[in-house]
Amino acid sequence: MSPALKTQPRTPYTETASATFPALFELPRPLLDYSIVIAIVKGDVGAVNILKDAMSISKDLRIESLLLALGPTTPLSLQPPSGSRILWATFTDGQNLLNAPRLTIVPPNHLTDLSLNLEKLSKTRTGRIPLIIGDFLDNVLSVSSAPAELYSFLCKLFTRIRTNGQTAFFLATEDLHDSKKTAILKRFADVVIEYRAIQEVPDHRLEARIFDHAQNHYKTWDNKGTYSKYENQPFLSHELPIVGRQHNLIGEPAQEYL
Repeated sequence: MSPALKTQPRTPYTETASATFPALFELPRPLLDYSIVIAIVKGDVGAVNILKDAMSISKDLRIESLLLALGPTTPLSLQPPSGSRILWATFTDGQNLLNAPRLTIVPPNHLTDLSLNLEKLSKTRTGRIPLIIGDFLDNVLSVSSAPAELYSFLCKLFTRIRTNGQTAFFLATEDLHDSKKTAILKRFADVVIEYRAIQEVPDHRLEARIFDHAQNHYKTWDNKGTYSKYENQPFLSHELPIVGRQHNLIGEPAQEYL
């Protein structure tokens, strides 16, 4: 963050503050400077909390609408902003879910349909929804049995996100997948955040390590006694120059796709 930019100190929103939130302070660049952010979790970390962390950042940036691409995490567990669109890669009809008009359900093994719907849902009348958040890749990786088809899907997905000037914050659970599949995700990422739970009697703590490929930046973090040092520090400026690639995010609600 440039010292020339004036920011107001802030603390995480109380409804989204979590033990994992301070790890995001360690990113060497603002979140929206990245195209692909991959969060890899191992152990009892709290995947829902990590997704909420990313949603909290979107509130700081006044992004009125998100595209949530969900898998194991249900839409009701996140309570997204009212203008958000949701793609849920799962095997369910979703008849009893709220926000049905903005919810699109696609089986996670239908990769072509997933690709088409992600593209459709990301469009607005004036451009693209700037931030995509979710854990849908957990379900996709779990049911995928054709390596070539999976790689093609991921390659097209990440290329499209980069080309469209969007940012994706995708989470995957290392314990669920073959290491070769998570390695593919890491290879496509601009920055990887690896979270893990450390079980030490009598403590349970979380650790994270961050690798920014472009800057060859490597850093570790753990939550044991470190939260207070971040509590009153500015996280992201509300001024546009620090936002990064996106220059027209604030105050532009998503409009229906035509």
